[in-house]
Amino acid sequence: MPVPDVNALIFDLDDTITNFQETADIAFDIAFKDNCEEHGVDIKALHEVYMGLFEDFYTLHLEGHVNLEEFRAYRFSRSFEIVGLPVEDDFLDLCVQFQHIYDQMLRTFPGTCEVLRELDKHYPLGLITNGPTDAQWRKINKVKLPRIMEVILVSGQLGISKPDPRIFEVALEGLRVVPEEALMVGNSLEHDHQGAMNAGMRFVWANHFKKALPEGWPKPDYEVHSFEELRELLLG
Repeated sequence: MPVPDVNALIFDLDDTITNFQETADIAFDIAFKDNCEEHGVDIKALHEVYMGLFEDFYTLHLEGHVNLEEFRAYRFSRSFEIVGLPVEDDFLDLCVQFQHIYDQMLRTFPGTCEVLRELDKHYPLGLITNGPTDAQWRKINKVKLPRIMEVILVSGQLGISKPDPRIFEVALEGLRVVPEEALMVGNSLEHDHQGAMNAGMRFVWANHFKKALPEGWPKPDYEVHSFEELRELLLG
């Protein structure tokens, strides 16, 4: 039986609609593998450090202290420093190569677009994504989300990000629903689930990679592992 009393759906982007993590893994391997091997550095360690620095450097970008290019360059250079890679003359070329490969390879999860089009016939749809404005909009446009999303919010444009309930409130107002009538669909417990709880919304955990729920974390209202499961949950 479909989830009752739902009048709108709000989605996250990265690792909910687009396969961000696996694409970034492949792009990292192609762009930095030779450099890491030359200096005896584990490429997985570099990637983990790079991902872990997102919040620190994104806050600087969100507050207007650095632009998108500086955000990326600082984050990469700090990652190199932490794992012991030298920042050599080809450093910026490697960073540009990574971004180009990532942009070219990024795809949605299987069945995503088809299910979103079907859901669009039954619910107004919205999107909330954390990240730099230009980078997120490039992904949004690549997978043609403006065709079906009534509301699209990028944290870099608003100056607020998930899990701050204010960004959810803007989306709810745009979709003309109250929190109890909307479902948030996302992969991040820290940003999407916590944000939904902060805003008084129900949450669908888009757990594509079938991760275990961390000990002590509140159980999501619903959990799916694919967009086909989401379709079954919402439409029966």
